[in-house]
Amino acid sequence: VPITRHNSGDILMEELKPWFKALSKKVDMNLFKDQATKHFGSTDAPQVSEEALASVAEQGQVEAFCLVQPAESNYFTSINIYLDEVGMLKRLPLNKRAADFALQAGFNPPPKFYGDVFLGRIKNKPVLKNVDFKLNVDTNPDATWMQNAAMENLEHQAAMNQITGRDETQASADGENGVAKAEEGYSWTQTDEEVEIVVKLKSDDNAEILNTKAVKAGGLKVKFFPNKINVQFRGKEVLSLSFFARVDPDGCTW
Repeated sequence: VPITRHNSGDILMEELKPWFKALSKKVDMNLFKDQATKHFGSTDAPQVSEEALASVAEQGQVEAFCLVQPAESNYFTSINIYLDEVGMLKRLPLNKRAADFALQAGFNPPPKFYGDVFLGRIKNKPVLKNVDFKLNVDTNPDATWMQNAAMENLEHQAAMNQITGRDETQASADGENGVAKAEEGYSWTQTDEEVEIVVKLKSDDNAEILNTKAVKAGGLKVKFFPNKINVQFRGKEVLSLSFFARVDPDGCTW
């Protein structure tokens, strides 16, 4: 960080825009609609034009994720991960190294980061300003700040709990760490290596419990494709689901 700009607030939010702008400008509208429907429902999903999303990608929007919260023990200094705000909609690859940093900092399960990310240090008191984050020193997994990250985040949370009167701990994200995410007609969980999808099959009397004989009699058919899964039962399609990323159909089972 140029020394003349140390007291200019968090300058990385502006300085990194050209980088994310240059990475990719193509936004997947189908993915956006799918994600919006999952979060808001088909009727309440926000209506955003492709031109509006393309404009966001063109400007290079930067999102900051606070990896280490400011606390008294770290002299109110935080560490941020800076990422492309629409990285997922650009279908940028998952950044496992960034997730590993978050996991070591106490986020379990860690958030998903897409595409290139940057790390930066912020001094929050007495004024907001950037502090140098040194390559090959602070980026080392054994760096002092990383060793203290989880405890400092807990210290910050304890301070917030005292202020708000709450007793909060980090909950597992839906679909991860064994916590099933329920969707319409199916549920899913995932790890770094695989995704498990559970489909409910109903009997003739509309009950949800079927034995093996009834399932076989119904002619259950499951087809895996590189980009989707199709499930048919009693001659009707009960699930047609597009994947976020390609899979190996030969490695899929049911």
